[in-house]
Amino acid sequence: MIFRTIAALAAALLITLPGRALAHIGDHVRGIESGFLHPFSGLDHLLAMVAVGLIAARLGGPALWQLPVAFISAMVAGAAVAVTGMTVPLVEAAILASMIICGAALIIDANVPVTLAVTGTAAFAFFHGLAHGTEGPAAAPLGYIFGFIGGTAILHMAGIAAYRGVARYDVAAAAALRIAGTVIMGAGVGLAYVA
Repeated sequence: MIFRTIAALAAALLITLPGRALAHIGDHVRGIESGFLHPFSGLDHLLAMVAVGLIAARLGGPALWQLPVAFISAMVAGAAVAVTGMTVPLVEAAILASMIICGAALIIDANVPVTLAVTGTAAFAFFHGLAHGTEGPAAAPLGYIFGFIGGTAILHMAGIAAYRGVARYDVAAAAALRIAGTVIMGAGVGLAYVA
C-alpha cells in the first residue's frame, strides 16, 4: 500500500516535469501571497525543500529543527543579496545540484554529521534564496520574503511528516527514502538536461 502511494506521488510529480519545471514563472507583484506560492510553483524548489525535511527527519535529534532553520535563514540571506541587485553566477546549477545531492543522500541513506548536513543545507539554500529574491517584487520585497518563508516551512514540514508517516515500518521506511531520493535526484538530472 505504501509503495503504491509513493509510486503514485512520484508519477504525479514527474508528469509535471516537461512543463515549466523551474519555479521562475514571473508575476510576483502581490507580495506575501506570491512569495508563499513561489516554492510550490516549480519542481526545483518544491522537491529540494521536501528533501530537506526528509533528511532532517531521517537524521533526527537536533537536525530535525537545525536543517530547516539553516535552510530558511540562508535562503533569506540569498534573497537579501538578490534584492540589492548583486548577481551571483551558477544559481540554477546550484539549485539543481541541491536536488541531485539531496536525492543521492536519501538513496544511500547517508548518516552524515549534523554539522555537515546543516552547512550543506545552508549553502544550497542561499542559491534558492537568490532565485526567489531575483524574481520577487522590487517595490515590496519584505512581504514576498515572509511569504516564501511560510511556503518553505510548510514544504519542510511535509517532508518531516512524510518520513514520520513511514518511519514505523522499518524496511518500508528505508525503501520509501530510496524511492523519494530517486525521484528527487532524477528530477534534478532531468531539469539539468532540459535547462
